[in-house]
Amino acid sequence: MFASPRTVEEIFKDHSARRTALVRALTIEADEVYIQCDPEKENLCLYGHPTESWEVTLPAEEVPPELPEPALGINFARDGMSRKDWLSLVAVHSDCWLLSMAFYFGARLNRNERGSISTCTDFHVIPIAFFG
Repeated sequence: MFASPRTVEEIFKDHSARRTALVRALTIEADEVYIQCDPEKENLCLYGHPTESWEVTLPAEEVPPELPEPALGINFARDGMSRKDWLSLVAVHSDCWLLSMAFYFGARLNRNERGSISTCTDFHVIPIAFFG
């Protein structure tokens, strides 16, 4: 498990690194993601990590219940739609998960720490993962 970001700047770095991993997974390494998302396997999730790495795996068993989870079962729709549409669907779910993670970490900041959010304008200009 990775350490939780504790400042606005750390939340931004965490979000950016996870996004970088997911964009790479859904573009440059899309073939590998497609192969790993076998519909015959159990409910799989695509995780982007703050180390800029990604993985397709089962949902984590020991996660704080309030911590957002990525979309569950991304592998089930894979063969029922075109590859491009499936990757776009996974990208939309990934964007939602990224934003929910940022909001989760941001909600844990105290009043003074939240005040510094306005100084972190980079967060508002980072593109989303959806590329369709």
